[in-house]
Parts: sequence; C-alpha cells; structure tokens
Amino acid sequence: MVVLDSSALIPLARVGCLDLVLATYEDLRTVEDVESEVLVPGKPGTAALESFLADVAVHETPEAAERVADLEGVAEADAAVILLAASLDDRLLANDRGLIAVARSNGVECDWVTTLLLRCTSRGILSAEEAKDVLYDLVDAGTTLDPKVYVRVQRALDEMG
Repeated sequence: MVVLDSSALIPLARVGCLDLVLATYEDLRTVEDVESEVLVPGKPGTAALESFLADVAVHETPEAAERVADLEGVAEADAAVILLAASLDDRLLANDRGLIAVARSNGVECDWVTTLLLRCTSRGILSAEEAKDVLYDLVDAGTTLDPKVYVRVQRALDEMG
C-alpha cells in the first residue's frame, strides 16, 4: 500500500513512467487535494495522470489537514497525504524534502522517486540500465536531485546490474 503525492506523480508522468508505480505498489491511494494539483488542463502529463488516477483510491482531504499544515509549515495537500498515510499505516511516495521530513517525524515510512527506481530494479521490473535512463530522464525533465544522491543512486544501480 502506498499514498501518492503530486511531487512524485508529476515527474513520473512527465517521463512516461507512471506504470512503475503500478508495477511496484498495491492499493494506491491519494487525496482530493493531490488529484486537483495534478489534473490541470493543458499541463503536460495531465492526460496520463487522469488515466492513472482511475486506478487510485482518492480519499477526501482529512478535516485536520489545515490545522496540521499550519502547525508543520507545509501545504494542506502535504498535510493531507501525511495524515492519510499515518491513519492507514501506509508508505508515502513523494519527492519533496520538506514533506518527507515532516512525514518521517510523524512516523510515516517514505519512498523517494529514486527509491522507486531501486525497488523496480531489485524486483526485475527494470534493468539497471533502464533505471539509469529513467533517472537521467527525470533530471533532464526538471526533477531536482542533489548531485550526491544522483551519484549514489547510479552506483547502487551499477551494483545491481
């Protein structure tokens, strides 16, 4: 089970890799606020995201999201995915350092998009070379990734290859 944040969905949609989420996790969930963030008419990847979200359980934004957002200094959508993941004891897939820090401080296990690539490679969904290509495509499409993280992921993929 995994709760999905827009910070992971948008870059994966940009590079045509939403199928990796479907291949890696079961029981996909998100909140209405995330759905609203990603389904923006005319924005690249919207059609793919709309099709993808047809297989995702979209939950109402928890009532406490606004209060938690104020307390934690995050957006309401971020608070909503944290609250949903915590209430269901689910993992959170995101690509936002601040969101992940707050989620972890609230006891939520988190995966980055790079974690997704490593999981896909370890499970044989992607070869190490394919995962490196996706990693490159993500960065090329504008995903912010610390150079040290990029190198560590490349090395880990080399070891798996």
